Amino acid sequence: MSKRKSKHKGEINFLKVKKTDGHYIIQTLKDNFKNASVINHKYKISYEDNFILFPLVESKDIIDKLKNKLEDSLTYYIVSREPLIRQNFKHKSLQEALTGKIPDLFFDLIPKSYDIIGNIAILEFEKPAQIEDDEFSEYRTLIAEAVIGVNKNVQSVFVKKSEIKGDYRLREFAHLRGENKSETIHKENNCSFKLDIKHTYFSPRLVYERRRISNTKIQENEVIVDMFAGVGPFSIQIAKLNHVKIHAFDVNPYAYKYLKENIELNKLTGTVIPYNTNVRDLLKPSNHIGKKLCGTVDRVIMNLPEQSLSFIDVACFLLKKSCGIIHFYQFSEKPNPIEKTMGYLNKKLNDFNWVITKIQNSKIVKSHSPKAELVVIDLGIKS
Repeated sequence: MSKRKSKHKGEINFLKVKKTDGHYIIQTLKDNFKNASVINHKYKISYEDNFILFPLVESKDIIDKLKNKLEDSLTYYIVSREPLIRQNFKHKSLQEALTGKIPDLFFDLIPKSYDIIGNIAILEFEKPAQIEDDEFSEYRTLIAEAVIGVNKNVQSVFVKKSEIKGDYRLREFAHLRGENKSETIHKENNCSFKLDIKHTYFSPRLVYERRRISNTKIQENEVIVDMFAGVGPFSIQIAKLNHVKIHAFDVNPYAYKYLKENIELNKLTGTVIPYNTNVRDLLKPSNHIGKKLCGTVDRVIMNLPEQSLSFIDVACFLLKKSCGIIHFYQFSEKPNPIEKTMGYLNKKLNDFNWVITKIQNSKIVKSHSPKAELVVIDLGIKS
């Protein structure tokens, strides 16, 4: 049985039950509202005599569902009170922050995951056919505001406008909320990386992969080539922990600019030498860098998964003929993406008279699309 009183300005709805029924309420919420917030955690639970008052979210749909669940099971009241805000309150999830702000029908719009690079959040949306353009724009803005509210370090929110494209591997972004600033400093594995999301490629989703490579068994004074270095996440993290010399190449002048800054920004054990050069140019007889590096390199990193296979000849040109290590990243179609990558790689190496001596590691790093995976293979080769 329920009773309800009218709400005045500044007040919110509370669920009022006897203290002895408090545990029953909590269990009911756990059992029946696993994917939706009912309690408004922004406000404190209150007590009046022998009653406990739970602050409710501003959602008629959820409150009606709650009333249906409680009807005939116990005596409760929906009452209005001036709420007390919890100190240092922060919503635990986007769903919680958006309850009552967007219709429950459109909760599927809320991204299940999103990238955070430094103080910038990057969202991706797929517009449902039943939502009008202006309504869709409004909900995107509310979601962006919630992202800032949930993540204390996020100051800017951008939305993806295109796929990754071009020689520089860039995508287009649109500003949604917060500061309209695309440059940031991203911290990862005790290193800092200055970058601009609009002018450089950077994936925070490879954080564990970069840590794995930098913590692998690398010999002192190894010569390493990072063939597609970007702003330096692989090179700098390896040189942070290892006494090595890394030649870091990238064709993008913006990436090269930030790579140089990031070398200075981080205290390195080893040395990173940056080049604003397409590694394919190293094969030219007139290229003095190519002449110097040919056949002297112990290890190469090939993180250009769309095209790595087409640069195998460059890796073979650089590596020591007696033995060398490749960290090879490739997008590969399902099923059996690792086996397919191994097949392509083995054939390509054989074309240049190189053979695989050892597979140190092979695994799926992450999903790339419904049909493909990002695969890494760490292998030893010789000529």
